[in-house]
Amino acid sequence: EEIVEKILNGLNMFEKKHGYTQVNITSVMLAKQLKTNPKYLTKVIKHFKRKNFSPYINDLRIDYIIQKLKTDKKLRNYTIKALAKEAGFNSTEVFSKYFHKKTGIYPSYFVKKIQRIENQ
Repeated sequence: EEIVEKILNGLNMFEKKHGYTQVNITSVMLAKQLKTNPKYLTKVIKHFKRKNFSPYINDLRIDYIIQKLKTDKKLRNYTIKALAKEAGFNSTEVFSKYFHKKTGIYPSYFVKKIQRIENQ
C-alpha cells in the first residue's frame, strides 16, 4: 500500500511537470526516476489509470498538445513534425495516428479548426 501511494504521488508529479514529453521515455526509465521497479509501476498504471504504459503516456501527450494548441497561438504555426516533437513523440506518423485515434481528426485539421474558430 505504501509503495502504491509512493508510485501514485510520483506519477502525479510526473504529470504536473510534463515528464511524458520526454522523447523515448520507457517504463524502466520512469520507474528509475520514481525509485521503484518497472513491474510495480506498470501494474499501478494499469490498475489506477486503467491503461497500459504506452497508451497512458500517449494520452497524456495528446491532451498536453491539445491544451497547448488552444492556448499558444505561436504553436499553431509549427509543422506537424515539430508538434510531435513538442509532445514527446519521435515519429510524426505515430503522433498523427494517435492524435486521430483520440480526437477523430488529424492534427493539421485540428489546428485549422482552432484558427477558423478564432478568426470568427
